[in-house]
Formats: sequence, structure tokens, C-alpha cells
Amino acid sequence: MYNKVDNYNLQAIFYSRYNIFRHKMNKNKKKYILGETDEEFICVSEKDNQRIAVSMIEQTELQLDILSQLFDPDIYDNSECCEAIEDLALRSRHSRIRILLHDVKSVSQRGHLVLELGKRLASPMMQFRRVQEYDKSIPDTFMIADRIGIMHRPHPDTLAATVNFKDHPTAKELTKLFEDIWKNAEPDPYARYIII
Repeated sequence: MYNKVDNYNLQAIFYSRYNIFRHKMNKNKKKYILGETDEEFICVSEKDNQRIAVSMIEQTELQLDILSQLFDPDIYDNSECCEAIEDLALRSRHSRIRILLHDVKSVSQRGHLVLELGKRLASPMMQFRRVQEYDKSIPDTFMIADRIGIMHRPHPDTLAATVNFKDHPTAKELTKLFEDIWKNAEPDPYARYIII
């Protein structure tokens, strides 16, 4: 049964993993390689989330899938991320970027560099869809790179994300969830000029 002791233990494990990640990123300057580095760690801060997301996207060769409620502006709405996604979209005619959002209207009205990029490119390689109401009960936010790298936040009210640049089992599980939601999702008028 969940209690304060369990909560304390979970926090201790969480911050232990986080501190290990910070140590590796800051001291050893370790390079995480998509499809090669099989090591799970946790990102907590906005800066680390941005840095890891950009690193994973830059290394993506063909396919990027993102599920988010409001497209996580703290992580994705910056020039580095936008450039990495644009490079991926233009890299190959086989590139595929699919983004599922709970509320495209709010994202569009607030403004988002990647959403604007998608409108500008008007390419079938980069698609946005709105999650159906019955799928909005799924709280997860995640990114899957080339069906092997994952960045997963099971709770939308925190930036704490589990990351692994080579995790076939989790990537497979999240890809199945993404595909199921994608099939039911719809184009949204606030994502107009984007080919669906």
C-alpha cells in the first residue's frame, strides 16, 4: 500500500538517478548515441529535457513520433528543437514525423515554432493530428525516435522524464500505443495548411 515511506523511497531513487545523470552529462560529457547507448536515466530540469530531446532528434534518421497534451513548450518550443526537426523532415523523402496533440487549438493560439514549421513545410513527411476525446484520458507524454530511443513522462504535471537511447521493449510498447491513438486521431482546423 502506498504511504509516506514509499513516497520517500521513490523520491530517493528518483533523485539518485537524476544526480547520476547530471554527473555524467556535466563531468564526463558522455555522448548518448541513438541505437547504441542502452542506459536508462531521468531528466528533471527544463534545460536537461531540452538538451536531451534535441540530441535524440538530431540523431533520428527516419521516424519521430511525439504524443503530448500541449506540445510541451518548455521542451520543444525553441529554435534548436525546431531546427533539428526541420533537418529531419528535409533529410530524406522517407522521413516521417508524426505529432499527436490533445489541444491543437491552444497550441496554435499560443504559438509554437514546430507547429509553425509544419504549416510552412506543408509536407506529408510532417503530420499533426488531434487526439480523440476518449484517448485524452491517457496522461503519458512521450517521444519515440527511430522506434528505439524513448523520452517518456508518465505524468504531465512534471518535467521528470525517463530516457533511454536504446530501449527496444519500451519503444515497441509506446509505438503500439501511439499507433492506436494515431488511427483514431483527426486533422484539426488549427493545424491547417498541414497535409494530413
